[in-house]
Amino acid sequence: MTTATRLRPAGVSDLPFIFSKELEYMETIEPDGLQGWMSAIEPNLAMWIECLPSTMFCVDDDGRPLGYAMWTLEEKSATLASIHVLDSHRRRGLGRRLLDAFEQSASPRGERVVKLGVHRSNPARLLYEAAGYETAGRDGDYVLFSKVPAAPQ
Repeated sequence: MTTATRLRPAGVSDLPFIFSKELEYMETIEPDGLQGWMSAIEPNLAMWIECLPSTMFCVDDDGRPLGYAMWTLEEKSATLASIHVLDSHRRRGLGRRLLDAFEQSASPRGERVVKLGVHRSNPARLLYEAAGYETAGRDGDYVLFSKVPAAPQ
């Protein structure tokens, strides 16, 4: 795991980074959906802005972003909208750290189910399975996962 990192809440100035990484994801993992995604850029931007209060960034000692996780909160559940770690910093525990931050922030007393959907071709599904998420169904090309986090000790 990278030790010279910290988590911090997201701010408006992080939106260009989020946009660039979401675009990179679409180009790499879901290229067939890129045109539709681009035509929905305004609703996507509105969602990212709405998610800012529940978005965590992992940054290095110089404050450069290495990754982020964003989620939405409902009464009895929280849904991971996106998680991204720079290619150069993958497989160092940062994705798990962001996923843990999502679970702790989204369900601080274990009262919410945490959920996510992952494209069937996205290798991140291995991260979710290793973190105890269970398959909860399918929605087109997406595998749906859920988990009831344990309440903190």
